[in-house]
Amino acid sequence: MRKICNYLDTMVWTIVVLTAIAPASHAQTLTISLSSHNVNFALTHGSASNLGSNPVSVTTNWTGIGGGGKTLTVYSYFANAATALTGAGGNIPSSALSISVNGTAFRALTFTEVYGGANAGRHVVVGIPITGTGTRTDSIIFNLDLSTGTLPQLPAGTYTGTLSIQAQAL
Repeated sequence: MRKICNYLDTMVWTIVVLTAIAPASHAQTLTISLSSHNVNFALTHGSASNLGSNPVSVTTNWTGIGGGGKTLTVYSYFANAATALTGAGGNIPSSALSISVNGTAFRALTFTEVYGGANAGRHVVVGIPITGTGTRTDSIIFNLDLSTGTLPQLPAGTYTGTLSIQAQAL
């Protein structure tokens, strides 16, 4: 018997070590703070003008936004459009609450936003370019319109609800 080749005698091992070093990443943060967490209304039956007791300042802070930057959108929303505010006498829908941002016209919370219930929100600001580190403060004034639908007959009582405010940078 003849040996043609003995691979064990001629085996060669090659080891390739690959090392990839990613560039340092920057921590990115996005936070919101509110000047107040309570707004009260002195309601008048059938009135379209029931201003909130105080404006709310929404301060958005960001750090580490690099590259081509991002755009900032701040949302306000309720979990459910039909029951934005609830009380023993019934419900107040989100469509009855409107907001004025930085002195703009009042606009009802009737949009389906990224967050919250269907037809229960409105953006505070949308598509604001941001880069690096920064701060932005927006002022919101609230109004409850009790002049439409069944709201003029809303029974006296205390009605409460939670309006959420959330920021997103994309």
